[in-house]
Amino acid sequence: MKKREEGTSIGSHDSNAVTDKSNAMIDKEPYDAHVGQIARGASITSFGVAVKGAMRFVIQFSLARMYGPTELGFYVLGAMVFTVASTLGQFGMDQSVVRHVAEYRVKNDNPRVRGTVLLALLASFALSLALAVSMYLGAGLLAERVFNKPFLEVVFRAFAVGVPFSVVSSTALVATQGLKTMKPSSYVQQILQPLMNFVLIVAFYLLGLQILGAIAATVLSAVVGCVLAFYYLRRMFPDLFSADTPPVFESRKLFNVSVPMGIVNLTRGVSTWGAVAVVGILSTAQEVGIYNVAARTGGVCALGLVAFSGIFNPIISDLYSRSSLDDLGSLYQDVCRWISAIGFAPFLLTVLLAKDIMAIFGSEFVAGWPVLVLIAIAQMFSSSVGPTNRILAMTGRQKIFMVAILSSTAVSLASSVPLVYLYGAVGAAVATAAGLVVFNVASVLFVRRLLGVWPYNSQYLKPLAAGGLGAAVVLLARLVLTPPEGVPTILVFSPLFLLAYVAMNLTLGLDANDRQFLESTWTAARRKIGRVM
Repeated sequence: MKKREEGTSIGSHDSNAVTDKSNAMIDKEPYDAHVGQIARGASITSFGVAVKGAMRFVIQFSLARMYGPTELGFYVLGAMVFTVASTLGQFGMDQSVVRHVAEYRVKNDNPRVRGTVLLALLASFALSLALAVSMYLGAGLLAERVFNKPFLEVVFRAFAVGVPFSVVSSTALVATQGLKTMKPSSYVQQILQPLMNFVLIVAFYLLGLQILGAIAATVLSAVVGCVLAFYYLRRMFPDLFSADTPPVFESRKLFNVSVPMGIVNLTRGVSTWGAVAVVGILSTAQEVGIYNVAARTGGVCALGLVAFSGIFNPIISDLYSRSSLDDLGSLYQDVCRWISAIGFAPFLLTVLLAKDIMAIFGSEFVAGWPVLVLIAIAQMFSSSVGPTNRILAMTGRQKIFMVAILSSTAVSLASSVPLVYLYGAVGAAVATAAGLVVFNVASVLFVRRLLGVWPYNSQYLKPLAAGGLGAAVVLLARLVLTPPEGVPTILVFSPLFLLAYVAMNLTLGLDANDRQFLESTWTAARRKIGRVM
């Protein structure tokens, strides 16, 4: 693949040259093809992420309204142990499978694709089954000795049943991502599974099963998700169980990536849930419920990052294996800018309307608005640097990735104990935000040092200016309009902000890559709508 005229390689340290020449290429077709692929993948994933985000909000809202903060706190603590066990059970296979399946697929090496997928599925199933048994048998000790909440014993045991299904489902779906499609992951994990979870939660609540019914709904949705994941994997890769394609197992290559990435993922899970655990140990279940609602709601700013990261992973691996470093550098900067532009609007709305957003869940949850603001700030910073950590993971720097996440987790956990003891849920939010910032700063510095690229350029000023105008409009409108707290306030001021934000972005203008991305996204959306109609 030809390099850009006057462009610098991703290994150089002239990031301004990469920024200024990002559109000047001798041969734009390969770059345009990748932009189109990202747009199509992100449009599919964005729809799934939007549905999943909406369903997550609806589920959280329903649990908060039906059970209140205390029972919700018990559910959250059980989900925390379930998630950590599932992360450990997958043990980095997600990143390793995507990387190697994409690499072998480009070479049309189906035996190695089959061997990689089968080995990953078998390894993750065996480990997740062992973890589920350990979680079930150790539930009493964990509930009484660690959290001092005996009711958690039955909660932990119920969640343990779903661990193998969740792990195997995730492994099967990331294999489809390695084939450069986001449809199965989007359909199963972001649409069908959350929808089924919600329906079952409501059904079990109406049957009077209380919070254990919500747990049963989560486990059953994981089982169905596992079945669907295998259906899509076999449909996309018919040779998976075919005797005509003998598998070639590259176990050393697979585990060389998965082991350090497993440590990274586990550490990230501990970083994410560590503050929840500390609140659960040092405080009440009610405090856990309030913190969880605020922290999860604050994560809405990172939806753009989630939408782009999955489809960008195999492209990173593909470009790096082809030594197409200029394209990788420019795509990275473009993707970072698009993610930031998508996330900045919900971030500012979250900060401006924090109390009103928390009031949706009930009056007992309004006290958690500072947690919402702190987590939103940290998540917006994560979005602004884009998939920097994926660059490290997909270019063989997973050990550096591991160092970055270990350092940030150490900061988060070390600060969470005194901060939670002194300030409760707000202290937990400060610790979590500090860990996120440390991790992303370290990742950006490592990528800059190793690959010569910054995520930021002058194009970032456009969404910043648009966001500033939108915030000013809302602040001025609040001096005149005083709707009731909660949903009415959100319905009045959100459209005003979004109108100003979009209008300012369009006024400042779009560059060639932005227009191509939007055109590709619109084309993909029209095709999808046409198929549905």
